[in-house]
Amino acid sequence: MIAANCILAGIDLGPDTEKNLAYTAYFASRTGATIRLLYIIDYLLTPPAYLASYIEEEKKRGEEEMARLQVLLSGLELKTESSVMLGRLHESFMKSIQETSADLLVIGYKAHLLRPSSSERLIRSLAMPMLVVRGERAEKASPGTVTIRKILCPVDFSENSRKAISMAKAYAGLLSADLHIMHVVPSHVMKEKWEQWINPDKNDSQRFEEGLLSDAASKLSQLTKEFNIQAEAEIVQGATGQMVCAAAEEGAYDMIVMGARGLSYLHGVLIGSTTESVLKSSPCPVLIVH
Repeated sequence: MIAANCILAGIDLGPDTEKNLAYTAYFASRTGATIRLLYIIDYLLTPPAYLASYIEEEKKRGEEEMARLQVLLSGLELKTESSVMLGRLHESFMKSIQETSADLLVIGYKAHLLRPSSSERLIRSLAMPMLVVRGERAEKASPGTVTIRKILCPVDFSENSRKAISMAKAYAGLLSADLHIMHVVPSHVMKEKWEQWINPDKNDSQRFEEGLLSDAASKLSQLTKEFNIQAEAEIVQGATGQMVCAAAEEGAYDMIVMGARGLSYLHGVLIGSTTESVLKSSPCPVLIVH
């Protein structure tokens, strides 16, 4: 059961604003949550006095645009609030999250070659459920047009993936969506375990691979039974991020739900390498679960 108090939508007033708004409206309409639109004028340091007039103009523009977006959402009978803040990105989001007791954060996704983008900074620093709107499936989304009918949930048997499968099941029920569970046996793991054998016989390679896949299948079966999930589940082998994105593309999934980090995460790191890989290439929005 999903019960949301508030959905916080990070708005940058750029070309992806309408897409983010569309998914925010969809989830709010299904959960009954209040929407808080948040636009931040991001400054690392206190701006000098000579920028005051520029900042005031930027704030006014933001408030006018927020008012327009609220009117747009009011036509969908959604309760909406908005806020324009000046300050550091992370601290501003944290303050808004605390003020609203937000249950879900909705943001877009951009990646820069030489430095982390605003979305990447938020993804790496905020440990809360986060819907990252990206991919071809979201490209033409506008408020009132979004539907989620197919959900893909990759798991690696870590605690975060257990939380992800629980949330994926809840959203599948709420949205009347089909749920598909998958586990990827990473190629490098199979290679490493094979090389750990003492004097491995090449003739045993196939039997060894089948044993690992069988063990993974057993764990996946136990996991789906534990969560009372009747959904389809499969085991595949390869590079995890690539296989997840390929499955989402081939299966025309509307959303991926996955843990923020897996079994091999480093202490203090909020987002694992597999999740980052999926975020960069996913054909559909990704719901990250901490």
